[in-house]
Amino acid sequence: MPATPDMSLRTSQSGPDPQWILAWLGILAALHLGRAVFIPMALALLLSVVLIPPARMLQRIGVPRAVIVVLLLLVALAVIGTTLLLVTSQAMSLAAELPNWESNLRAKLHAVSDGGGVLQRAAGTLRRLAEEMGYGEPVAAGVVAVAPAASNAGTLDALLELASLVSAPAASLAVALLLMAYLLMQREDVRDRFLRLAGLQDLHRTTRAMADAMGRVSRFLLMQMLLNFVFGLGMGLGLAVIGIPNAPLWGVLAFVLRFIPFLGAWIAFLLPLVVAIATGQGWTEPLLVVGLFILVDGTISHLLEPQLYGRTVGISPLALLISSAIWTVLWGPIGLLLAPPITACLAILGRHVPAFGFLEILLGDGEALPAPLRFYQRYLAEDPEGAQQIAEEYVEAEGIAPTLRDLVVPAVAALAVDRAAGAVTAPAASRIGSELAALSAALVAEEPTIPGGPGIRAVAVAGPADRALAAAAMAMARLRGWRAAEEGEAAQATILCLSRPVSPPRLRRARAEAQYQGAAIIGLAPEEAAALQLSPAIAPAPVTRNIEAMAARLGQCPSHAAPPAAQPRPEDEPPPLTAMAPA
Repeated sequence: MPATPDMSLRTSQSGPDPQWILAWLGILAALHLGRAVFIPMALALLLSVVLIPPARMLQRIGVPRAVIVVLLLLVALAVIGTTLLLVTSQAMSLAAELPNWESNLRAKLHAVSDGGGVLQRAAGTLRRLAEEMGYGEPVAAGVVAVAPAASNAGTLDALLELASLVSAPAASLAVALLLMAYLLMQREDVRDRFLRLAGLQDLHRTTRAMADAMGRVSRFLLMQMLLNFVFGLGMGLGLAVIGIPNAPLWGVLAFVLRFIPFLGAWIAFLLPLVVAIATGQGWTEPLLVVGLFILVDGTISHLLEPQLYGRTVGISPLALLISSAIWTVLWGPIGLLLAPPITACLAILGRHVPAFGFLEILLGDGEALPAPLRFYQRYLAEDPEGAQQIAEEYVEAEGIAPTLRDLVVPAVAALAVDRAAGAVTAPAASRIGSELAALSAALVAEEPTIPGGPGIRAVAVAGPADRALAAAAMAMARLRGWRAAEEGEAAQATILCLSRPVSPPRLRRARAEAQYQGAAIIGLAPEEAAALQLSPAIAPAPVTRNIEAMAARLGQCPSHAAPPAAQPRPEDEPPPLTAMAPA
C-alpha cells in the first residue's frame, strides 16, 4: 500500500537566497554587454549539439573525425548559402513586382471601404494632421524641386553601408561555425574540462546532467527542424498551387520564422496573405491562403508535435514566453530564436543541481505542487470547486479509495496541524472541515447500499478536522458495503476518529459516546501522537494509522460478504469486525 503523502513539503521547500538577486542581475548585464561574444558561442554550442548524433553515426562506420567535421562544415555552409541566395533572389523579384500591384491593391481598399468613404476620410485626416505637425507641408508655388544628380559616389556609399550591415552578422556566423568545428573535433576534451571545472566530488550527477541536457536539446532541435521543414514545405507548395507570387520565398521564411516561439507561424502566414490580397483579382486567393495555413499548421500543431515532442524539452509554456521576452531584450532577434534551447538547459540545470533547484520550479513543466498540496491549498484559498475538480480527476485516474487515502486524509491531517499552530482561524477550520466532509460523502453518494443492512457510525473526538476524518472513514466503509446507522439505531460498530491529541476528559467523553452507540470500536488516528493517546483509551480495541487499515479491520459488510465456503483468511490479514470482541 502506498504511503500517505508527506504534507510537510509545504514548509520544507525554501526559495533562493536573496543574495542571488544581485548575482543574477550581474549575469544578465554581462550577457547583454557581451552579446557580441556570447551569441556566437551559444550558436556554436547548439549547432554542435545538433550535429553530434550524425557525427557519431559517421564515426561508427569508419569515417575519420577530421573528414566528418569538414563535411559537416561544408554542408552547413551550403545550406546557409543556398538559403541566403534563394531569399535574396526572391526578395529582389518581389521588390521589382511591387509597383505592378498598386492598382489592384487600391481597388481592394476601395472595395473594403464601400466606395472609398471611410478609408479616404481616415487618410485625409491623417494627412491634415501631418501637415499641421510640419511633416507634410506642400511645396510652395514657384519653387522647383531639383533632383540631385546621380553619381558613382552614391552607389559606393550604398555598397559601403550594405557591407557594414552585413559584416557584423557574417563575422558572428563565421566565429560560430569555427567554434562548432572545434567542439565537434574536441568534444571529449571539452566535456572532460567542463566536468573538472564543475568538480569531481559529484561526477555522476554532473555527467547525468550533461547527458540529459544534450539529449533533450538535441532531440528538441532535430524535431523542431523537421517540423519546421514540413511546415515550410507545405506552405511553399500550397502557395505555389494557389498561384501566390514568390512561393519559394514564403516557404523558406515559414521554415525560418517558425523557430520563433508563439508568433513565428502567424508572421509566416500574414506575409503571403498580404501578397495574396495585393495580387489576387478577388478574395478567393486570400481565403485559400487562410485555409492552407489552418490545414498545415493544424496538422503539425495537433497531430505531429504531440507525437514527436512529448516531454522532450520539459519547460512550461509560460516560462518559454517569459524567457523569450528576456532573451529578446538581451540579444535581440537571435535571442528569440535561442530562447527555447537555452531555457531548456537552465531547467535541466535546476533538475540536477540542488543549488539551482528553483530554476526547475520556475521553468519546468512538472507540477509546481503535488496533488495533495494542491488539493488542500484550494480549500485554503476558498476554492472548493477547484478542490472538487482535483478530486474528480484523481478519482477518474486512481479510484475513490486512493482519493480518500491520498487527498482527503492528508488534507485533514494538514488542517489539524494548521489549526493547532494557529495558522488557520476557527471559522476557516470549520469551513474547510465541513467542505472536506461534504466531498467525502459526495464521492460515495452513488455507491449502492442494502436497506435494512447492518449500520455503523463514525464518532469525531473533537474539532472540524476530526469530523472531516469521520466523514472520510464513513465513505471508505461505504465502499465496503456498510451503511450509516440512523439516528437512535444501534450501530454494529463505531469508528472513533482522532487527528490530534486532545485533553483526557474530552477523549473519555468521546469513548463513552462510541461505546454507547456501537457494539465494537475501531480507532482511527493517522498521527503517531494521537494514536499513542487513543490506544490505551480504547484498549483492547484496535487503533489503525491509515484509512485502508481501518477498512480492513472493519471488513466487508455481512450482507455483501462471500458465502461461508470462501477461502480461508491468511494469517497476516487482520480479523474482520465479526471476529472482534466489543470494547
